[in-house]
Amino acid sequence: MHKEPQSNHDGAGRSRSAAFSRRDMLQLGTLGVVGWSFSGAPAMAGPFSKEDAAKHLIPAEKKLSPQWLASLTERGAPEVFQGKDLNYVGMPIGGMGCGQLYLGGDGKLWLWDIFKSNYYRVPNPGNRILAFPMGGHYAKPVAQGEKYSAANGVDVEQGFLIRTKAGTRTLDRQGFSDIRFRGEYPVGKVSYADQDFPVTVRLEAFSPFIPLNAKDSAIPATVMRFTVTNPSDKSIAVDLGGWLQNATCPYLPKDAQGERRNRYVKSKGQSGILSTIEGKGLEDKHGYGSMSLALLHRPGEEGIEVKVVTSLDGANGPAGFVDQASSADAAAPAAKALAEPLAGGLFVGFNLAPGESKTVDFAITWYFPNYAEIDGKPLKGSRQDSRHIFRGRKRFYSNHFSSAGAVAEYLTSDDKRVLRDTLAWNETWYDSTLPYWLLDRTFIGLDCIATQTFHYFENGRPYGWEGVECCPGTCTHVWYYAQALGRVFPEIERAFREKVDFVPGIGMVAESGMIRDRGEFHLKGGKEALDGQAGSVMRVYREHQMSADDAFLRRMWPNVKKATEFLISKDADDNGIWEGAQPHTLDAAWYGPMGWLSSIYLGALAAAEAMAKEVGDDAFATRCRTLLDRGYENLVAEVFDGEYFIHKPTGKKALNSNKGCHIDQVIGQAWAHQVALGRIIPKKETVSALNSIWKYNFAPDAGQYALDHREIEAAFRWYAMPGEAGLLMTTWPKGGAKEAIPGNKLRSPKNPDRFTSVGGYFNECMNGFEYQVAAHMVFEGEPESELVEKGLAITKAVHERYGAAKRNPYNEIECGDHYARSMASYGVFLAACGYEYHGPKGYLAFAPRIHPEDFKAPFTTAEGWGSFSQQVEQGQQLETLELRHGQLSLKTMAFAPVEGSRASTVQVELDGQPIAAGFKTEGGRYVLSFGKELKLTAGQALQIRFV
Repeated sequence: MHKEPQSNHDGAGRSRSAAFSRRDMLQLGTLGVVGWSFSGAPAMAGPFSKEDAAKHLIPAEKKLSPQWLASLTERGAPEVFQGKDLNYVGMPIGGMGCGQLYLGGDGKLWLWDIFKSNYYRVPNPGNRILAFPMGGHYAKPVAQGEKYSAANGVDVEQGFLIRTKAGTRTLDRQGFSDIRFRGEYPVGKVSYADQDFPVTVRLEAFSPFIPLNAKDSAIPATVMRFTVTNPSDKSIAVDLGGWLQNATCPYLPKDAQGERRNRYVKSKGQSGILSTIEGKGLEDKHGYGSMSLALLHRPGEEGIEVKVVTSLDGANGPAGFVDQASSADAAAPAAKALAEPLAGGLFVGFNLAPGESKTVDFAITWYFPNYAEIDGKPLKGSRQDSRHIFRGRKRFYSNHFSSAGAVAEYLTSDDKRVLRDTLAWNETWYDSTLPYWLLDRTFIGLDCIATQTFHYFENGRPYGWEGVECCPGTCTHVWYYAQALGRVFPEIERAFREKVDFVPGIGMVAESGMIRDRGEFHLKGGKEALDGQAGSVMRVYREHQMSADDAFLRRMWPNVKKATEFLISKDADDNGIWEGAQPHTLDAAWYGPMGWLSSIYLGALAAAEAMAKEVGDDAFATRCRTLLDRGYENLVAEVFDGEYFIHKPTGKKALNSNKGCHIDQVIGQAWAHQVALGRIIPKKETVSALNSIWKYNFAPDAGQYALDHREIEAAFRWYAMPGEAGLLMTTWPKGGAKEAIPGNKLRSPKNPDRFTSVGGYFNECMNGFEYQVAAHMVFEGEPESELVEKGLAITKAVHERYGAAKRNPYNEIECGDHYARSMASYGVFLAACGYEYHGPKGYLAFAPRIHPEDFKAPFTTAEGWGSFSQQVEQGQQLETLELRHGQLSLKTMAFAPVEGSRASTVQVELDGQPIAAGFKTEGGRYVLSFGKELKLTAGQALQIRFV
């Protein structure tokens, strides 16, 4: 096993990953795989010999170490980064649809991309390069302080400091040597300590994030909550505060006329420095508006002395900042010409008794509501101009605020409710028996909504690129993999369906029922992606389930039915299988029957049948069921080869997977589990296919596989480097690889590093695809089974690929940063819980797959969220539902019996008071029903004991 480099930077000051050469890669390729690990983690697999993978390169026996396997289900310890592991940390922390702002590993904010947006795909969005090596920010991650080439970020002079008699320290790596970072998206936690400094500091940084409350999670603000502790036996006087550059309109030309202004403002619950800009013709420029550095405590609060300086002199650095400040009420406004930098400082003074701690809340807020300069020329070399979509739009937060100062005031309203609710969710999410690594990784994918991947318009319409300003139109064939947004912010996914996908003229072509794969990005015509359209039908059913009543479904049904009829029209002989041209997410159309696309068609039929029944369209429900039953039989008969589902291409010259083992071959069944639709593919063949994907596609060294199989696919993108494990898109253990990509040739025999195309993406590992397979395995498996273990292993392999020592753990990359498909990771969490929910029916169920005898995890419903726990005590199974936010209506509940428990009746209590409930065993589950609807409100607990 090759040794990890001792430093993250080479002698020229470049990151080592950025300095990787072709020779480096080829040297790595000669080493082979004998086992690998990350610092502080057990070795994953190996050792392997040449004989282990002689036929297929991917060993059938993965040789996963016992220690690593145990780590898959152990609670473990929270992952904490320090030292060099802080370099690449960049946690999005700026509010949903509010731009992009990172929290660094040392607690400093960076990548200030809150002022503007691109309306076109940037050239080379980070990954799709046809020359060797390839991989953008995956192979060449950006460290804090380096230029982030795929974004509009500017350098904003900002920071926080603390001063005692021992001196002034900045709260970053320049000020403290012992810094530790714990990321619990949406909250970043940083600790600061030094032996020669008398106090310790703990930072909790976050933007308001409250599940089921999109409005209060789309606030342009970053809260910096500092807790200072005096561990000594003497009282200590402390000054704590920060400074912020007035960075309004940061992209102006040098000859622009006007001035930036800072002034001290205060209101009932906060005070701070409000930064604005004035000048002729600036109103339509990027970054026109205001920003503020605020103290979220009422002016005059006992024990806190506020000091302000509206125009800092930075000649002597932060050490002199506090001394420049004066009493807040005496602070005079400041203004400077646009060519001169202007920054203000805000500080508080207080005393700490021995052993005392004090918490102080600061916030950085902004207000740049306009999508400005839309009629300018696109960036040279850019693709996919989307200006017509953004023209005339404002950001959603413009509905609720008029300035950055108003944002700060809102944060303090109702006794800082939005702060309390955010931290309550953070506590609820981690109040669990599930492994810390799993809780971390399955929620991180959702951070893309706080980046330039996601936009939220003033009319309530969301818009999403595939990744950061890469591939436009909230494309159906990427976003349908996502599971997190629909469960955490269901109103956003309902808006996608109701304001984009199924709207004639935007997403839907009214005459045919076709859903355009990229909304109105295509001004004329457009095209479908059959997988994306089928997935959109299934998503409507999920969004219906995450609603309190059936009003959404009834509004949507006419167009959902029309979209389903379009899918049926592609089933030419009504046999439940597609056989003609099938355009899909791999940027091609495949021809002929296959498990992948026909399975998602069957999933759409199952969802349409369920919805048709609920709205009373029995005839259409029968039609869908007839086709579904045919497909259930024919899919196995036509394309199951005895081990897995293959593709039978027609004679048309086109990309195909033929006899290959494809990652998405049973994705329709995976989706059916996510919305509790039952079986659409027989279980025996489904499980065989999943085990085949594990056997043939899970590579302990996926990067090396790609290097060694360039005859299959000449060009590929790095999402797993040599030495990293992953689940490959397609492999050919039974031959057929050469027929998969017609015309796959080198551009020039004299230049072996240049290729014709990326082709079918077959040699790649892409997180979203891996997550859907992992979730499917966990759903199909019995608790603690090998299939559950395999699903968790795939998920943890992705987690370890994003280890902080190598790249940003909070930026999952595909064709662009913060890629939306990675929100599929939440599906693994749902599978681990065995979660099922149907709001209008008042149905909630759990069937934990990890330690079901002692299990606890969070849950969300249409109107409330909380914590579910399950224990087995003396042979009796006990379920507890704690509602921590909102409300919950229940009519029926179901639970999987834990091995060794038996029950003939049930006892139910709500806050200690008995509740009447019916009980039966059905389909291998304990099912209870309430005579009348049971309503829980926040703070209540429901206890269920099966005896």
